[in-house]
Amino acid sequence: MGMNLELPDEVVEVLGPEPERSALEAVLLFLVSEDKMSVARAGEILHLDRISAISWYTSHGFRYPDLSEEDLDEEVRHARKP
Repeated sequence: MGMNLELPDEVVEVLGPEPERSALEAVLLFLVSEDKMSVARAGEILHLDRISAISWYTSHGFRYPDLSEEDLDEEVRHARKP
């Protein structure tokens, strides 16, 4: 289910050549930083693989969250999949 969001022209101009993508990324960055969504899920929404999603998140100045041992094991299992 999608949603239409109207932004002032000034905001759209600042967002650059792909305003929809930039706005989506900003919302996803906020949700991840507030622990309301995982980096992995945000990456899926942006069509990024897990490593690219982590790179995307950290390239915006955010620190990738510390992983529990269980989460780290899951990350390693996922990374080893063909």
